[in-house]
Amino acid sequence: PTGNAALGLLTGAPVSRDGFILGDFFVHDGSPCRFDESMTLKEDYDFTCSHLARHGCVLRVNRLILQATHESNPGGAVAERDSKGMKERQNIKILMRKWPGVFKLHGTRGDTQVTMRWSRRQIE
Repeated sequence: PTGNAALGLLTGAPVSRDGFILGDFFVHDGSPCRFDESMTLKEDYDFTCSHLARHGCVLRVNRLILQATHESNPGGAVAERDSKGMKERQNIKILMRKWPGVFKLHGTRGDTQVTMRWSRRQIE
């Protein structure tokens, strides 16, 4: 989902089957997959990977346009973040350990943000 109509309507396919499902808005339909309660941040990335590992795909609707407060609203993940980004980095390490190859540090947003590509997954 995005609040940018042009990005939502003009970028890529209308749906994708292996993309990140943002925790701010999603529908969960009966899967036994659950959030990892040991993670304090980035748990939506982990949930997406758990679903992909269990079911082989997700259904991400790329034409959904939402206006939502993200990263500045009180409570939730915002309350968990620390000013130095230590908690973000700890949770990124968990993601990289649980899902080898799937996550890379974001090229332009520093070491507290990641990109996810399920096709890079390394199965041990």
